[in-house]
Amino acid sequence: MKKKKIIIITALVILSVGIIGYIFYSRQSQDVPVNIINPSQKISIQDIKMFLKGFPAQSAGEDPRKYFSQDITNLYTTRFFKFIQMEIEFTSRDEHLKAVKAYLHSVFDPQKAEAMYALYEKFIDYEIGLHEKAKSWDQPKTADELLRYLRAVQDYRREIFGNEVADAMWGAEVMAAEYTIRKNKIKLDQTLYGAEKEKRINELKEEMWGGDAASIEDPPQSDPERYSGYQEKQAIYQRDLQELPAERRLEKIKEFRKEYFSTDQIARLEQVDAELEADKKRETDYYAQEKAIMNNPSIADDKKAEALRELQDNTFGEEAEAFRRRLNIQKSTK
Repeated sequence: MKKKKIIIITALVILSVGIIGYIFYSRQSQDVPVNIINPSQKISIQDIKMFLKGFPAQSAGEDPRKYFSQDITNLYTTRFFKFIQMEIEFTSRDEHLKAVKAYLHSVFDPQKAEAMYALYEKFIDYEIGLHEKAKSWDQPKTADELLRYLRAVQDYRREIFGNEVADAMWGAEVMAAEYTIRKNKIKLDQTLYGAEKEKRINELKEEMWGGDAASIEDPPQSDPERYSGYQEKQAIYQRDLQELPAERRLEKIKEFRKEYFSTDQIARLEQVDAELEADKKRETDYYAQEKAIMNNPSIADDKKAEALRELQDNTFGEEAEAFRRRLNIQKSTK
């Protein structure tokens, strides 16, 4: 196992957009920022989609030269620097930077290696500085606060690296994060009906990407993507579903499933529904009989436990022991 890694790795983990909800910039302005990265910068839709889908870390087998054949500042730069931090041990700043410089010269031509080294040195100072700043920031509690935090971090990056470099390195990530935060704010708004939510989400896409709005989210291809889309659809139409009668609600859910799943997949989902409903009815029946036993004066108190155990065996069969364990856990946590 490697020795202690450079402190900036810890800072980066704490401050990454993936866990953005854990810290928040102090509220000097109540204005909610939008379009933190100006749409006029024309950041690639494909780059943004990479972050929306989850940008994987760089692996040891990747050749970094393919990402920096032209500029050294792009969405791969931070990813590459994180890879360096994980691969090159940190015993002291000087020793670490010496090893990083040697590595960069082994990968790139001398001119590009020196430029990348200068940027990396500034990068670790930026991360340490951001880590110190975050100590005085509050935790966000709303989507608006998350947006303020996101802007504050990007403003700090611009202060350190300049607007052009900061937006080249983090622009796609920030746009993906802003879209996700603003979309989730709409999606989780319990005062809105589904049609209005979908309208506002489409307007958000138009605002951020104009003519490219329709291509920002691809139709689901894999089964996990389809199921995620189905769950999102239910979240968007949560208020509608809650206000529908039970029978109509089930019909609406079936409509949603037809949008995302094949006939066979729908059949399996309906089978799961039936099994869950049967389990629910079985437990309801059990608790009704349990209550009858406990309230039956003709059964002696010392015999009621035996009667309940017999009822559990008859009701749940092979699952009776698991049911009893669940009951014991519930009792112990009360």
